[in-house]
Amino acid sequence: MSAAGTSSRGRQFDILTTVLIGVVALLAAVLAVLQSDYGMASSRAAAQAARLEGDASAKIQASSLARDAGLRATQDALAMGMSGIGLSMAGLQGGDATAQSLGDAQTDGGKRLQSAVDESVATSGQSPVDPYTSGLIKAQEDAIAAEVKQQNDAVDEAADTGSRSNRAVLGLSLATLGGVLAGIAAVVRVGRPGWLTLGVAWVLVAATALVAVLTVA
Repeated sequence: MSAAGTSSRGRQFDILTTVLIGVVALLAAVLAVLQSDYGMASSRAAAQAARLEGDASAKIQASSLARDAGLRATQDALAMGMSGIGLSMAGLQGGDATAQSLGDAQTDGGKRLQSAVDESVATSGQSPVDPYTSGLIKAQEDAIAAEVKQQNDAVDEAADTGSRSNRAVLGLSLATLGGVLAGIAAVVRVGRPGWLTLGVAWVLVAATALVAVLTVA
């Protein structure tokens, strides 16, 4: 009876060990694929985030420079016109026809300058400027805000997929340790050390399976 019991426990031990090794191999393969996929996804998202950040920054700088230049030119035109009006009024009040004529000419010059500024602003970023530079110059605030949102989404995706890739690496480490203990248990065979080693290996494999689930959840 004792020999039969020992033989039965030996068969159970061998079955559990064999199944354990198969489960370890399956989980390791799944986690390796997950780690590769999520790792590449994280790299792509990080590269996309960096590209969008650079593009949005270039649009902000280029469009701001164009708007600032237009505003400064408009201020110059207004200052010239106001100065001309003041000179004309002074000439009119003082009976100085020359000053009045100079003021009228300066006022007309301010209007001409403003017209030129308006035309320049309206055609800013057009031919012969290349399409990419034109897009930077003519970028609107809502378009830049949308691109910044895309950049933030890409950063979040890179962080999420990076975390999943790290969890997959953790699962692979647990699976490797479980496989090593399964091999040790197979060598030790039936007995308290063997059953204990096999039990610990099964616990590690269960933890590996949990990590695999959390990786894709």
